[in-house]
Amino acid sequence: MIPYLIAISFLLHGILLVAIVILSLRVSKAKELEKRQEQIAKEIEDTFTAYLIEIKEENANLLNKLEENGDNGGKVKPDEETLEDAPYILNTRNNINHSDDQVVEQEDAGSKRGNENVTPSYQPPVPDEQDHYQPSIESTVLQMYNDGATIEEIAKRLDRGTTEIELTLKFHSRMS
Repeated sequence: MIPYLIAISFLLHGILLVAIVILSLRVSKAKELEKRQEQIAKEIEDTFTAYLIEIKEENANLLNKLEENGDNGGKVKPDEETLEDAPYILNTRNNINHSDDQVVEQEDAGSKRGNENVTPSYQPPVPDEQDHYQPSIESTVLQMYNDGATIEEIAKRLDRGTTEIELTLKFHSRMS
């Protein structure tokens, strides 16, 4: 009896040692993977940093060339708005009617700029036709079924399959 217990003990010890080795290999692989991911993250960060520095240098070179040529591409910087336009700009930016969400401009803003013919105002778009209500197929099916029509009649009138009508009614009965 004792030799059998010793054999079982050795067998269990061997299985446990194999399990420990397998688990330690998995842990080491996980650590290697984590290190590799950290290294890749550092490489990506370094690449982005180098790219951003290169872009900043190119922007600085472009600005220097533009200043040397005296050409700004025909665009005016936002800080260079003329004093003559300042009251008009302030009036158009500050006059917002929050109740209607429409921009309301003062009529005398055009005269402040010296241009009496310009009186811009916001006109909301008006649709040409009124939208017509058309019930969905599901609501039409339910209405016809509630009015007493059979599934076959509903399918014929709506040019749909009977299975589709049955499924629509089943889904509605489950939802209710």
